[in-house]
Amino acid sequence: MSTFEDFVALAPREVPLGGPRGMTVHRTLPARRTSLIGAWCFVDHFGPDDVSATDGMRVARHPHTGLATVSWLFEGAITHRDSIGSHALVRPGDVDLMVAGSGITHSEYSVADTTVLHGVQLWYALPDRTRFRDQEFTVHTPQEIRTATVRARVGLGTLRAADGDGAALEDTSPVVTDTELGMAQLDLRAGSRLRIELEPAHEHGVLVDRGTARLSTTRPGGDPTQQRDAAPRESDAVLRTEVSPRELMVLPDGVDHLEIEAAPGEDLRVMLLGGEPLGEDILMWWNFVGRTHEEIVQFRARYQAEIGHEFSLEDAPIAEVARQRAALDAGAEQFGPFAPHTPAALPAPALPRGRLRSRGRRGLPD
Repeated sequence: MSTFEDFVALAPREVPLGGPRGMTVHRTLPARRTSLIGAWCFVDHFGPDDVSATDGMRVARHPHTGLATVSWLFEGAITHRDSIGSHALVRPGDVDLMVAGSGITHSEYSVADTTVLHGVQLWYALPDRTRFRDQEFTVHTPQEIRTATVRARVGLGTLRAADGDGAALEDTSPVVTDTELGMAQLDLRAGSRLRIELEPAHEHGVLVDRGTARLSTTRPGGDPTQQRDAAPRESDAVLRTEVSPRELMVLPDGVDHLEIEAAPGEDLRVMLLGGEPLGEDILMWWNFVGRTHEEIVQFRARYQAEIGHEFSLEDAPIAEVARQRAALDAGAEQFGPFAPHTPAALPAPALPRGRLRSRGRRGLPD
């Protein structure tokens, strides 16, 4: 199992979304340095995007397996539609969670009256024990908690923190996930501080939306098997770093707190991500998460057949592992029916020539 003893910065990659006039997203996960933060396996950050100058978000029907998507907006609105019958408006302040399970399709379009679109979309990998479970779509609107200098919304998990004056912020989301996960939006006034209590057995990351974040924590020294005192020891190492907008900073393993300072002159907004280690290698290609090359080949072929591309249904049976563990009939639609009179589904890209490689905590070799 790979471990990180210091901060690890993941720089964003620009990825076009939806054609020549489509919006650009900034992707930080997966990265070469790491593919997972807990079960989080994908982080896209977009906007603020003036949709009058682009086509905005126009992502036609496409598939997922073995993962859950989490949508979180700062500005604008998106229409979500999926193959289990959900049709929802994704709005700022809501956490929208869609569990793909054995297979789902969905589409996402920015709404006509949105002028600025701004937010994040995240995926987490389902653990093997639940990756073929029933599909699900959930919307929750967390309350805003605040002090004189900090505002927070807890989308997933629990937040325990205190600002520079000692005022507490604490909340727990009722949303249930397949592994222990945390996600919170934190807004700090310029020059202010926040201390966050962390679960040391979890992995954590901080994505900066705006402003510059000054992070510090303490890596325990000495024998890690011995119980720590509350007071720091001489062998403890104080670690510090700065994070710029759109960067994702992975925190050192084993830390039990994080201090965030908003640099003077500009307010700060970050997304705090965390979760228990997945402890499994995953194989992620396009919109599918699986465990073997053969699974991904079969997921792709079945999806192509169901949308009328490239294969017939008879020539692209549902993968045996999906059929058995999800109790699907041989003639079932793995990726489900979709509402009529909607834009055509996106066909899957061609598979690479070589075998797909699994990704664990550590990403691809340098």
